Amino acid sequence: MKERLIVLSILILSFLLRILNIENSPASLYGDELTIVLDSYSLLKTGQDQLGNSFPLTFQMGAGRPAGYVYGSIPFMAIFGPTALGVRALSILSGIGIIILLYFLGRKLFSTNVGLAASFIAAFSPWDISLSRGGFEAHFALFLALLGFYLFIKAKEKPLFYTLSAISFGLTLHTYPTYKIILPLFLPLIFWFTSIKKVLSFDKKYFSIGVLLLLILGFLSISQTFIGGSETRFYHINIFSKVELKDAIEQKINFERSITNLPKSFLKYFHNKAVEYTKLIGENYLQNFSLDFLILHGDRNPRHNMATIGELYFVEAILILVGIFAFWQKQKKTILFLLLGIILAPIPTAIVDSPHALRSSFMLPFLILLSALGLVAVIRMKNKVVFYIVCLLFAIQFAFFLQKLYFLAPNEYSSFWSNSAKVASEYALQNKDKYKYVFLSDRIDAIEFAYPVYGKIEPLTVISQNQNSTTISSYKFKKFDNIYIGYIPQADTNQFIENLDGSVLFIDTAGSIENLKNYEIITGKDGRPILTVKKVY
Repeated sequence: MKERLIVLSILILSFLLRILNIENSPASLYGDELTIVLDSYSLLKTGQDQLGNSFPLTFQMGAGRPAGYVYGSIPFMAIFGPTALGVRALSILSGIGIIILLYFLGRKLFSTNVGLAASFIAAFSPWDISLSRGGFEAHFALFLALLGFYLFIKAKEKPLFYTLSAISFGLTLHTYPTYKIILPLFLPLIFWFTSIKKVLSFDKKYFSIGVLLLLILGFLSISQTFIGGSETRFYHINIFSKVELKDAIEQKINFERSITNLPKSFLKYFHNKAVEYTKLIGENYLQNFSLDFLILHGDRNPRHNMATIGELYFVEAILILVGIFAFWQKQKKTILFLLLGIILAPIPTAIVDSPHALRSSFMLPFLILLSALGLVAVIRMKNKVVFYIVCLLFAIQFAFFLQKLYFLAPNEYSSFWSNSAKVASEYALQNKDKYKYVFLSDRIDAIEFAYPVYGKIEPLTVISQNQNSTTISSYKFKKFDNIYIGYIPQADTNQFIENLDGSVLFIDTAGSIENLKNYEIITGKDGRPILTVKKVY
């Protein structure tokens, strides 16, 4: 009973930390969240995505977004509507699910105390809290992958779990692209850890069904890569496709070849693209284990790392080392498994760029389990001074994290959440009845998705405008009543407005004032100009 009360208390606190003021902190929905809302809500109402495709597995407006998070959000769209809570609910529940799974994994792999410690650390983890408070596909995928692992190791007790584990892993492939690389690396590690020979000798039927299901889901995922364009975003952001990086590497190679004293016949072996890209991938990979990423500043992206602090608390790094040292002799294989999981996790990130809180998040459960070992080891020392120091360090860092997460970040980093699009949409909605025309410039970040969401436009209307735009003076717009969203060259803005036969409200970015006359400025949460407004009566 005591154990259950502790777990329940942890889950209640976890839920509150993740849902408190979720509609306004983060300040608004950013581009990916907005497109998820539009696609998910449209599927709920029409059975089509926002482009009119019936029940797709890849979503084009999300730059080849896999289906998992979009379909997983449909129940929450039905309950909460096309809102921040509607799109973030799945991520919040994924965070709670991860905490529960870490409790069961810690208890299964080590002991009840380790399970409790793991759930406690996960509950207050700055990395997981940040991932829980945004509509991040990576977080849902992390939950599915962790669920697949737990079901697999539990299958020795109930073979049906092999089938359920395969389904969970398969859905992971359809939720976040990096797992198409991670899972093929992680599954052999699981087989080694659980002793595959024992697995096969225990129950081949359910294991075989699971393998078949995973192959089918894997094939569908791969087919979407080549047919559905599910890797559109990856093709544009990986290090091999970046034009500026490619040019810089070529210039470096040519320069080194021109000044070296090495015989020409050896130049191609020492100065070539393969060497340079290998060094770059290695550098990107190793940065995932740097103090700067893990302890000091995280990935420095306020969208994934809302308080812009390290992904772990400093005290966690100490606990990890203590945990490895304390449990190594008794459970070498399990410790080694966790360490290998950490080593494998950043590989997809390294191919794309430097450390990234979403792409590298598969590291998190392994790090938390090792931290939990350290916390249990500290408690077992029965040295109150050491225990109180650990608690004090944790409390101090947690306090700084909370104040930044809830009080500073929503204002300071509002621009990272397309807040200008929310402000512009709300301003247009409040004033649309006063003007014949209201124009929203698509120079405003994500405005073409933001207005239909904040305006709660019916999905059929969104589909219609995505398929057939409206033309005024040779410029194309998406039209929602008297609201027009589209592009007008800055040099033509004044002339365009003057040629219209009626009152006009024109909203553009704050930087678009060079050729605009008689305008007003709207400031954002950080006090900086974000929008330009021109009114013509």
